[in-house]
Amino acid sequence: MTLEHLAGRLTLTLTHDGAAVTHCHSEFSRPPLAARLLAGAAPADAAARLAPLFAVCRRAHALAADLAAQALHGPAAPRPEALAELEAEARQDILRRVALDWPLACGDSPDADFVAAVRAQPAALGQALQDYVLGEPCADWLARGYHGWLAWARQRHTQYAWRLADLMAESCGGMPLLSFPSEGELAALGRELLDDDQFAQTPSWVGSPAETGPLARQANWVASLFAAEYWPAARMLARLIELVRLSQGRAGYQARAVALDPQRAVAAVDTARGLLLHAVAVDAHGQVADWRILPPTAWNFHPQGAWAAALDRVLPEQAEAAARRAALWLDPCVEYQLMIRDSRQYA
Repeated sequence: MTLEHLAGRLTLTLTHDGAAVTHCHSEFSRPPLAARLLAGAAPADAAARLAPLFAVCRRAHALAADLAAQALHGPAAPRPEALAELEAEARQDILRRVALDWPLACGDSPDADFVAAVRAQPAALGQALQDYVLGEPCADWLARGYHGWLAWARQRHTQYAWRLADLMAESCGGMPLLSFPSEGELAALGRELLDDDQFAQTPSWVGSPAETGPLARQANWVASLFAAEYWPAARMLARLIELVRLSQGRAGYQARAVALDPQRAVAAVDTARGLLLHAVAVDAHGQVADWRILPPTAWNFHPQGAWAAALDRVLPEQAEAAARRAALWLDPCVEYQLMIRDSRQYA
C-alpha cells in the first residue's frame, strides 16, 4: 500500500446524456490507518505518532489527536500557542487557494506580483493583501461588512473584485452548513464516528450531508448570498474574509474535546478546509483499541453532498470545467480523479 492510498482517494463522477447532467457522485475513501498503526499503544504515545503521517493539516491533526488522548483522563483544552499554530497553518493553506488556484479556476493566470510579494515577505501578508487583492487596508475592508463587500466587488478595482463580481451571476444548489460543534453536538458526532463503520465515509448531521469550512465559519456574513443560491460567490467571499482575518490574527479558530465515557473521547479542530474530528477508544488496560479520523473532505465530498449539489444546473459541454471548479471551491485534502461519462455510450 502506497502513502497515496493511506492518505485516501477521492473519485468524482459526472454522467450526462448529451442534453443534461443526469447524475453526480463523489466518493472519498480512506483506509483505517490510525486504528491499524496505533492499536495497543498508550493514547499519548499514539497521538505523538500520528502527526508525521499527514502531509496536509499536520498541526491540526496533531492538536486533535493530543486533545482526544487528554480527554480520556479529564478536561482537555488547547493551549493558546497551539491555536496560533493552527491558524498559521490554515493561513498558508487558504493563501495558496487565493493566490494560485482561484485565478486559474476563473480562466486567469496566478497573480505574479501578489505571489512574489508574499514569497519575499511572508510576515507581511496583510500588506500584500492590501496592495494586490483588496486595494485598501485590511482593517478598512473588514469594516465594510456584507453590503460594503458587494459594493467593493461591483467597483472592480482589483482582479479579485472582478472575480467575485463575476461569480455573483452564478447559482447552484447547496447543503446545510456544519458550524463548530458544542460539547453536546461533538459527543453525538463522536458516538456516530466510533459506533458506525460507515460514518467516516458518508457522514451526516441531523440526517443530512453538510458542508464545512470557511463558508460555515463565516456564514453569518455571507448568508444572503447562499440564501439566493449564489454558492460559488459565497464560498469565495467567505474564504477571502477568513484570509484577511487570519492575516490580522483574529480568525477565531476553535478546538475542543469531550469524553464520551471512561474509555472513549473525541476532539474537534478547525482547519482551513473545515471540521476535523479524532475519536479514540481504549481497552480495559488503557491501550488504544480504536482510533478514527473524520476529515473535512468526507463532509464536503459526501456522495450526495456539496460537490454534487454544485453541479445541479450544469450543461454537458460545461461539465468538466464546472466539476473541477466545484472541487476547487470545496478544497479536498487529497488528489482527485474526475470521470465524465456520456450515458449514450452505454445505452
